[in-house]
Amino acid sequence: MSKAFISAVCMTKIGRHFKLGIKNLIHEVTACIEEKTGSRPDYLIVASTLSALQTHQLDIASIATQYLGWSDVPSIRVETGETSGIAALELAQHIVRSGAASKVLVIGVEKMTEYPSSKVNADYAKILDYDTEYVRNITPPNYAALVMKEYMRKYGATRDDIAEWPVKMHANAVNNPYAQLRFPVSKEAVSKAMVISEPITLLDAFPIGDGAAGVLVTNESARSKDALEIVATASATAPPLYLREDVTELPATKTAWVSLRRKLSTHKLSEVALQVHDSYSIYGILALEALEVCEGGKACQVISNLEYLNVGGGLKARGHPIGATGLYQVAETYELMVEGFAGKQYGGEYALIHSMSGPDYNARLTLLRRW
Repeated sequence: MSKAFISAVCMTKIGRHFKLGIKNLIHEVTACIEEKTGSRPDYLIVASTLSALQTHQLDIASIATQYLGWSDVPSIRVETGETSGIAALELAQHIVRSGAASKVLVIGVEKMTEYPSSKVNADYAKILDYDTEYVRNITPPNYAALVMKEYMRKYGATRDDIAEWPVKMHANAVNNPYAQLRFPVSKEAVSKAMVISEPITLLDAFPIGDGAAGVLVTNESARSKDALEIVATASATAPPLYLREDVTELPATKTAWVSLRRKLSTHKLSEVALQVHDSYSIYGILALEALEVCEGGKACQVISNLEYLNVGGGLKARGHPIGATGLYQVAETYELMVEGFAGKQYGGEYALIHSMSGPDYNARLTLLRRW
């Protein structure tokens, strides 16, 4: 099969875009990609998790092609919870490798500010099992709080130890022009912020915001001179949190990583540009341990030393427009490796993107390489 490449990326600033609808956000990204490449894609994939619930729109991919005047471009929507963006990218590279299309545009988009936060959070909670978790009023922050408590008990970690994560993420986001929360925070501010689900505070959690990101996936003949190769992808699912023996591990992430790590050869993940899912501080910490960047219980000690970790601020500070988040991760990484991003330039060969939904109910990894 032929190779697949990332040849162009575009992003909108994440925020509360009250004057922009979901189609406006899509148009902003597609116009940017067309300007960079001078052509339309052969195929459009739209990743959106909450469009049916938040904007009452089904089949957003077809609506997008109508709005753009792309009646000759086939389209499809992808939804896998919080990993929707990376799932869409995975589908795009399969389409390109198969030879069915030479240029596939993947757009992640989410409009999350049409309603009060209470409705957004209620809709977001449906990434959990509706029958066994949602109807019993179990929510993603409840689970994250449970996991964080157990992690602190198991490893003797303190509240300040966990706060290393949001402090670093906010420091990174200051230099990211697309980030939602572009301000630094202190450990004291994190611990004293409003409690969401004890011990998780507001500054441990992602903000609610709108956004869209686009990634153009091409074959070798259509690739740009600065293209990154999609070396491999991997995905896995895991049992629900209430059936796990150890809630401080991410089993789906571990399974996906085992199937992918041999592709890195002798490279250490601590030296690779790395994007991990951190909807809550504790999940970023657990991701580092599941990906074997460090041993269990040691992540808080290495966070400050990882120069190319979540350079845009992660979900925590860049923002988390759910269906678009994975593509923001990819777009940031592309810019970091090609022209520099958020005040940093990565000259290494590989980058790894990690995305997961809920408390690791499904996980997806994408390995990129400089071509």
